[in-house]
Amino acid sequence: MARHIHELLGDLPRRLSVPQVAELLGVREPTVYRWLRDGEIPAYKVGSTWVILRDEVCDHLELRHNRHGAEA
Repeated sequence: MARHIHELLGDLPRRLSVPQVAELLGVREPTVYRWLRDGEIPAYKVGSTWVILRDEVCDHLELRHNRHGAEA
């Protein structure tokens, strides 16, 4: 699974913007900001700017993907 996520996101810049993450995950920007504030997406806040690293998002998605037979 990790290989697929990294292949899918590999063409994106190493640092992602909130609009890029929203488009990637198919949600609206306010949802991304809420997830950032709640720690649902790995990121760093520098002043008023969120720094979202592509590889950390890939790793996070890999760890949270649904697995066949896993309990919800």
